[in-house]
Amino acid sequence: MKDSDNVSEDFEEEMHDSQFDWLANIYNSHGAINHPSELHGIMVGEIVGSLKRTASDWLNQVLEHMGIESLDNERHVNVTEDLLGFYTHSVENMDKDSSSFVLLLPDDDYALSERIESLVVWVRGFLEGIAISASDRLQTIDSELQEILKDFVDICQIDTRVEENESGEKEFFEISEYIRIGVLNLYAELNVPVADNPSDDISLDSVARTLH
Repeated sequence: MKDSDNVSEDFEEEMHDSQFDWLANIYNSHGAINHPSELHGIMVGEIVGSLKRTASDWLNQVLEHMGIESLDNERHVNVTEDLLGFYTHSVENMDKDSSSFVLLLPDDDYALSERIESLVVWVRGFLEGIAISASDRLQTIDSELQEILKDFVDICQIDTRVEENESGEKEFFEISEYIRIGVLNLYAELNVPVADNPSDDISLDSVARTLH
């Protein structure tokens, strides 16, 4: 899947302001059965495990995760192209500038309990994604990285009911940063640079026509 110039201006603006709000809006308006942070976690887990989906596979994964049969292209103009652009942007960030990687979570305008809940489901999604993409390699990675994965499992069990105070905010930041750095370390371990293969590029227009 390669990047496209077909993403909408609204997508560019909303992605600049808040990736979470952009994706959450799509999820809410489609009556999605799952959380948008979980989808991002699954996607990142697969990327970390070296699984790069085709355009059609990615869109089908989005539909399945939301629990719907098709995207509402009337309510969300260019939603197909925007979701493809979101995936491509995420893959390229990991491949070319991993330092800019962030978890897709609500910002500070949301209650701390909501942000922690989103963090927990993100990690659950990540563990699912990396199990899909790299289950055969996880037993042989460095012991420190295996400990990180065990910590991720423990994070999935934390209580999301917390008091809104400075101590809670500090703990949330520290856990989020631990996860972010852990993901980057796992990515570095499980991926090696490869040359681009033009044959792997997919026309977004052709995929869109196939799905409609």
